[in-house]
Amino acid sequence: MSELLRIRYRIELPNGSQELFDFQFDERDFRLRSNPPAEPPFWTQLAFNQCANCPLDPTEHPHCPPALHMADTVERLAALVSFDIVSVTVMLAERTISAEVSAQQAMSSILGLIMATSGCPWTALMRPMARFHLPFATETETVYRSVTMYLLAKELAGAPAKSGFESLESLYESLHVVNRDMSRRLGAATRSDPARNAMALLDSHGTLLPAAIEGSLAELRPLFDSWRTPLQKPI
Repeated sequence: MSELLRIRYRIELPNGSQELFDFQFDERDFRLRSNPPAEPPFWTQLAFNQCANCPLDPTEHPHCPPALHMADTVERLAALVSFDIVSVTVMLAERTISAEVSAQQAMSSILGLIMATSGCPWTALMRPMARFHLPFATETETVYRSVTMYLLAKELAGAPAKSGFESLESLYESLHVVNRDMSRRLGAATRSDPARNAMALLDSHGTLLPAAIEGSLAELRPLFDSWRTPLQKPI
C-alpha cells in the first residue's frame, strides 16, 4: 500500500482564531486521499451546475469530485471577506512557506490544490504541478512550471515531437470552462464571496497564462544560454 504525503495549510483568521487544513495524498500518483464529508451539501451533486465539458455521468458519479473535497474548506472559511488579510503557513514535507495574503488568494491556493488532485478528468492533467505544489507562485514561475510539465508529459507519454504550445493553450481553454462553471456551483454554496473570487483568481491565471507564455519565455531565454553552446570535450 502506498504511503501518504501531507500538505497542511494553517490560516490565522482576522478574529485571532486558526483553521488547519490537513490534506493527504497517495505517494505514488498524488491523488487526494482525504475523506470527503459524510453528508455532502446539495451543491456537490454532479448534476447541479455540472461543467459544460464534464465527461462524467451522474449515474456513476453522484458528486462532483473536486466540489466534494472543497465542501469542508468552503464551509470553514465562509465568514471571511475576499480582501481580509490572513497569515498562511503551508507545511510540506520538504519546507514550510509563510505569507500574508488576501483571503481569496489563500482560498485560491487551496482550491487549486484540491481541483488538481481530487479526480476531475480535466484538472487531473495538472496533478504533476500539484505534486510539486508552489503556493502563491508568480506569473513567471507558473509559466515555467506549466511549460516544463507540458514538455515532460509529452516525453513520458511518447507523444511525437512538435514545436509550439497549442495543446497546452487548448488545455487552459478547457480549464477555463471548468473554473467558470465551478464558480457558478460555489455561488450556490455560500453567500460570502471568497470562494467565488478564489475561483475567479484561479481562472484568471489560467486565462492569462497562454498569452503570457511568449513573453515569459523571452524573459527566461537568457538563463539557457549555456545550453546553446556545445561543451568541448577535454583533450
